[in-house]
Amino acid sequence: MTDALPCFVVVGNVNQGKSSVVSALTEDEAVPIDSYPGTTKRSAEYVFRTGERPLFRIVDTPGFQRARHVLARLSARAGNAAGRTAALRAFVADPAMRAEFPDEVELLTPILSGACILYVVDASSPVEPANEAEMEILRWTGQPAMALLNRVRARDHGEAWRPVLRQFFHIVREFDAHRARAADRVALLRGFREIRPEWSESIDAVVNAMEREGSERCHRSASVIADLLVEALAHVVRRPFPEGSDETALRAELDRAHRDAQRRFECVARDAIEGIHRHPGLTREDPDLEILQDDLFGDTTWKLFGLSRWQLLRYGAIAGAATGGALDLVTAGHTFMLGTALGAGAGATLGWFMGPQVASTFGNSSKLARALFPFDTGRFLALGPVTSQRYAWVLVDRALVHYRAVRDRSHARRDALDLANQEPHAGVAGAAGIAAQLPRSLRDPLDAALRRVMKDAQRLGVPGPDARRDLEAGLEAVLRQVPPRG
Repeated sequence: MTDALPCFVVVGNVNQGKSSVVSALTEDEAVPIDSYPGTTKRSAEYVFRTGERPLFRIVDTPGFQRARHVLARLSARAGNAAGRTAALRAFVADPAMRAEFPDEVELLTPILSGACILYVVDASSPVEPANEAEMEILRWTGQPAMALLNRVRARDHGEAWRPVLRQFFHIVREFDAHRARAADRVALLRGFREIRPEWSESIDAVVNAMEREGSERCHRSASVIADLLVEALAHVVRRPFPEGSDETALRAELDRAHRDAQRRFECVARDAIEGIHRHPGLTREDPDLEILQDDLFGDTTWKLFGLSRWQLLRYGAIAGAATGGALDLVTAGHTFMLGTALGAGAGATLGWFMGPQVASTFGNSSKLARALFPFDTGRFLALGPVTSQRYAWVLVDRALVHYRAVRDRSHARRDALDLANQEPHAGVAGAAGIAAQLPRSLRDPLDAALRRVMKDAQRLGVPGPDARRDLEAGLEAVLRQVPPRG
């Protein structure tokens, strides 16, 4: 090729999943993919970038159409192995061959210009004579080549393919384009480092840039989720409450407005996470379970997400003990640690049994009103900030599940985003989520940060910068340790 960017040409027979491989490697959802044969009509070039910096190019091709006929023509032109590459070049340059075999000429042109070969085969299809003709033609080019066994359908002829592929290609890899994660893409690119030494520096730069971008995506995602939690936990809705108003109706209106705002905050955060990972405009309906499509305040959500009852009891006890301990200090210990015991018991109880009540209503004469709205002298009712630690963890857990689903989603997929990570177990908090399974070394600091945010919201209306910083740090530590889906 004429520039220093590594370039790969994806070739193979029709309907082998070539375009899916291209989309997975370039993170480009504009690559046309469909289940019927012949979706790719002409070769097209795609560039993988980090920011504005191009890192490598991939050429998607329609694939071989008449490989056995082409090989017969080539064999007639080349008397021995020394003349094969020259015969190929003459074939590509011949206008008559271009007219008769346009697809083969189109895919061979960039290869003969110096691109590496990614030969894609469908592991669910048996080896055919035409495949051997394709591989022989590619061998004539003399270019570094890797074969990919792509898992397109359930049937598996992989064991039959491997010994055949090893005769023609430097490296043979399995690559499921629909399940490919960042690590799979990096491993594939590193394979070319072995067979194209002159590209070592370029491929190292590509891998380093991809790994930096992955780290940056994690950092930005943690910031987005921290924004969600700060905004959601500190949110207060307020309505005028004139004399003679229907207080019951006003309380119901406040509850609806508060819940609608919480749903909106979550939706905005999901859009941002999907944008960070180059999945804008994802369809979120999961045709099987739709776990995260359940309402944020529905019974199913509160059963499946967040911490278990005993985890919440433990954190509630710790927080309650701290409050009670303060009382013991104020009374110089004359309560004989009764404050600590009572605080721990109350905190543990409230940690679980508050249920889906997330915040309390308060009026203009309350202490909270004076703290949050010191200059408002009118009569009003308000709802918020959030006081339920259980709800805070439900929000966290749903955000973690969504983050993992988006992070691990291949750009080759065109179905709706599947947000279910396992079959749920009714009534067991954390059964559909991640939070309950986190090690305490990650969960404890995050719980402390959540409590600090909620405490600041109660005192100041807006969490302080230190609380926000600790929350983001705790979230980033968790995101970096979230395992891939099973």
